[in-house]
Amino acid sequence: MIDREGVEQGPDQVIDIASWDIHQEYEVFPVGARDKSLLVCPAPAPFDFCLPGHNYLFKEAIKSAKDPGKPRHPDQYWAELIAFRIGRLMGLTLPPVFVAIDSTRDEPGTLNEWFMGYPGSGDERYFPGGDYMQRRIPGYDRAKGKQHNLATIIEISRILERGKWLTHDWRRYWGLCLCFDALIGNTDRHQENWGLIWSEQGPVARFTPFFDNGTSLGHELLPEKMQRMMRDPNELAGYLRRGEHQMRWAPGDRRRLPLIEGVAEYCRRFPHIRPILIERLRRWCEDDLKAMLYRLTQCDLPYPLTAQRAEFIAFLTLTRRARLLQALEN
Repeated sequence: MIDREGVEQGPDQVIDIASWDIHQEYEVFPVGARDKSLLVCPAPAPFDFCLPGHNYLFKEAIKSAKDPGKPRHPDQYWAELIAFRIGRLMGLTLPPVFVAIDSTRDEPGTLNEWFMGYPGSGDERYFPGGDYMQRRIPGYDRAKGKQHNLATIIEISRILERGKWLTHDWRRYWGLCLCFDALIGNTDRHQENWGLIWSEQGPVARFTPFFDNGTSLGHELLPEKMQRMMRDPNELAGYLRRGEHQMRWAPGDRRRLPLIEGVAEYCRRFPHIRPILIERLRRWCEDDLKAMLYRLTQCDLPYPLTAQRAEFIAFLTLTRRARLLQALEN
């Protein structure tokens, strides 16, 4: 059901979560930098794209350290939603994300569908990637994540493959993950933002869908900076050059994996993944992206998606796509 059709949310379908019940175990969800509330969709659901009785995370913008009552980047929540829509354009499996508001506080945010607990899924358990990194690397520091690296992830994946526990191709999964993160500029794929879902039927496991994708799409840039980057190729090039995955290739590497070069290096190691990524990048066109962004600018919310930011996100995403294709096709 996570890949179901009919999850397109119209500008007039903003979800008000003020009356939604709080999950019995978690009112404030304990993982991540942004305030999150774990809620339960009521029955009947407010719109057809919501699942009655299913769990959803309501995620607000990151609050200011100086003034916790105010968001540091008030319109950051749009990045989470747009990343989901871009992932869908690529044909990826991502938990649906919707725009929402808590009308009692006039607080906008995203409503992220929990990627487990679907009807018919049976008894499943989720283990974050940090659990596995700690088992493979003595003294692994989950707070800082400096030892997070792709070589150990590949090692873990190979062990699961040899044991015949994995239900899908991990090489394809991680290639798509790196490519998606490079396209949207996601710098936050740390060890808590991936994991494994185990089913007692077997037992067998699958990697999680790509979730928590909001530290992306230039969300941190102020309007003046966006304008300069669209005018000045050198400033844009510097910004793109600084983009890095939230992992190194190997534990001892000094630098994190560069966003675009990291994808190219992965494909040099696993060349059969290269045409898969090229097809996912080419299956959508510029008009698809711009039409999606325009519809989101029509939503009436505090801290709306402005036409300027929508234009910049399109510009940034198309530039990254062109550079990814250049790196993969040459």
